[in-house]
Formats: sequence, structure tokens, C-alpha cells
Amino acid sequence: MAVDCENSNPFKLYSVLKGLNQEELARIEKITLYDDPNTTTGWDWLSKFTQIPVEHIEIDRVTDRKSLVDVRMTASVVTDFYRNGVTSFIIVSSDSDYWGLIESLPDATFLVMYEYEKCGSAIKNALTQHGIYYCSIDDFCSAGTEDMKRAVLFAELEKHLPTLIGENPLDLTHKLYEESRVTATKKEMENFCNRYVKTLKLKIVEGKFVIEIQK
Repeated sequence: MAVDCENSNPFKLYSVLKGLNQEELARIEKITLYDDPNTTTGWDWLSKFTQIPVEHIEIDRVTDRKSLVDVRMTASVVTDFYRNGVTSFIIVSSDSDYWGLIESLPDATFLVMYEYEKCGSAIKNALTQHGIYYCSIDDFCSAGTEDMKRAVLFAELEKHLPTLIGENPLDLTHKLYEESRVTATKKEMENFCNRYVKTLKLKIVEGKFVIEIQK
């Protein structure tokens, strides 16, 4: 499974993986995340919530405006095909740049997973015309991802602990959701704020003051 992290959501992918049975999971030998320094930290947590080996490759930008995620993903998939004998790939991306990769490996089998809001009709039409299987990651049940979302939000909250003074709890909560790209309703954010942000406690550990999240 090759994942373009710039054009995918870690929580939606996790919901897909969580919905698979053991036999289906066993068919995925490895998940490779092709990431950019500017994408969400949620990808750092995927390996902790799945039994499938996860390789996380972060690609530095040569310039501020140009990402090399697509190029690196293409090169790695081609290498896996010719050198390692991998013939079936799941491409997780809503970008159309992977089309050149699919055309370059006519003997490989591909399944493309995209997000509704990010994928245009032109690439879906091209996939259909060439007999490439594809599906929307949004069609899978999104339940059961709260454990991963909560872990990511806690990690983001911990980053803000040293600079909490003067912060408005609800504004801070909105910032946590925005930085982690966790989608939630206004009510869900308020509940997180009331349960975890407003209940932060100051305590002494080994003679030093620390702020503790009431998990």
C-alpha cells in the first residue's frame, strides 16, 4: 500500500484498515507512507494502531513550492515491482499524478483509493476506461477511529503545554483540531475542551511542576 500523505487522511485510512478482517489484512505486506514535512502529524501514529508493518518516508522539499512526494512514491513502487517482485499495489491518493505510474507498469495490478472532496472526475474516468479498480475511502465506515484521533489530539495538546498561559481553552481546542486535521462538529470540539483542556492539572513530579492531561 503506497500512501500519498499530502492527499490523504490518516484517520480515514485507519478506519478502512480497522474494518478489514485478519485474512484481508494479511494480504497487505507493507504500508509505505510518502510524507512531506507540512502534512499532519497523524501519520506518525498510524503504525501504533495497525498490525501491518508501516514505513514512514518523509521527503524534504527542495523549494518551498515544490513537493517531491509523487516522484518518490513512483520511484519506490517501480523499484518494488522490478526488484522485489511486488505485483499488486494499493495507491491511496486523491491526486492524479499517480496516473503516469500506473501507465508505466501495465503488468501490475492497482487499486486506487481516493477521497470524494479531493478527486476530480477526469482521473476517475481515465481509471474506468483502462479497467483500473478504484473506490472512495469515504465509503468505508468511519466508526472506531476515536482512539487514534484522541491520541493525536493529546500529542498536539502536549506541545502547547509550555505556552498555555493566556490561552483561551476553546480557541486552543480549535487550534488542536486544525493542526491535527481531525474533523469534528462544534459539539465534539466543545466536549473535548470541557473534558480534557479545561481539566488540565498542575502537579509536582520529582520536585518539579508539570501539567497533566486527565485522560
